[in-house]
Amino acid sequence: MSLTAFLQRLALTVAAVVGIVLVVRLADVLLLVFGAILVAVLLHAVAAPLRDRTPLGRTALGRTASLVVAVVVCGAVIAAAVWAFGHQLEMQLANLAGLLPNAWAELEARLARSALGDLLLQEAGRLSGPDGGWLSLAPKFAANAATAMAATLIVIFAGLYLAFHPRAYAEGLVRLFPRPGRAQATEVLDATNEALKRWLIGQLLSMGLVGATTTLGLWLVGVPSPIGLGVLAGVGQFVPVVGPMAAAVPGLLVALAAGPQTLVLAGAVYLAAAQLEANLVTPLMLRRMAELPMAVTLFAVLGMGVLLGPLGVLFATPLAVVAYVIVGKVYVEGVLGDPPEPMARARRRDRPG
Repeated sequence: MSLTAFLQRLALTVAAVVGIVLVVRLADVLLLVFGAILVAVLLHAVAAPLRDRTPLGRTALGRTASLVVAVVVCGAVIAAAVWAFGHQLEMQLANLAGLLPNAWAELEARLARSALGDLLLQEAGRLSGPDGGWLSLAPKFAANAATAMAATLIVIFAGLYLAFHPRAYAEGLVRLFPRPGRAQATEVLDATNEALKRWLIGQLLSMGLVGATTTLGLWLVGVPSPIGLGVLAGVGQFVPVVGPMAAAVPGLLVALAAGPQTLVLAGAVYLAAAQLEANLVTPLMLRRMAELPMAVTLFAVLGMGVLLGPLGVLFATPLAVVAYVIVGKVYVEGVLGDPPEPMARARRRDRPG
């Protein structure tokens, strides 16, 4: 091996190691970049019908004008929701923050009456440390609220830049690939964009349905702060499997404080909302949208949580969608020469009976 070839391989190896180190150290930043991409994809999903089915698409600035209208529409929807429910939601969330410590104390009292419950409480106290139990984590969450808000604003504004100038960023990314692979890279980017758009639309429908049904159900059974708990349930739906279970815990604690009958009814409400989403949104609304098998989703959430922490859990499912598209386009189609099997057909085949 010549000295030049050796130096080239050494340089490539060093560059690869440096790249891996940078990815690991900048994982949170890269996840925020991915969040900005999701914002841009969502805005384009809203703008597409305006561009294709209204006179805006026939103007010289059709794409830009439709995006402007999409931004205004999204902002107006958020502003209307804040105006209609903001004050009530704020009061209910504040009320919920006051109810949870009492509900937790009552749960501790109930558990302490049995030997097994007392053992569970001792184990929980050991895991949570000597600082006052699980609720002692609340000040830490409150301290991180400003950081989370700043990160959210950065993601939103970066998403706006990406939405209005997608071609410049996409072409810049494609130019990083060798010339023979640029056509395939462009195809993969287009397929990824379409899959993320479909997943986002389906996820928003799912979040809205679960939030509305949970709010209505908890209000009917008499659980305090139903709007606040419904919003938590809807937001929790963004993270499959883990999110809905975590969002149900505050509601069940509050219901327990109101009595065993209310607890049973609240559990039935959460179960009914989950079943409605699983049997209505998934087969009907998401039939033609990106959907991952549940096992893949669960392991994606667990894996991203271990590797990347809370942000990894938050973006685990869309990252799994991206990985699915890349594996299908690059490996299944490019290397094996077979078209990827549609997920819906695979699910029907695996369904018993």
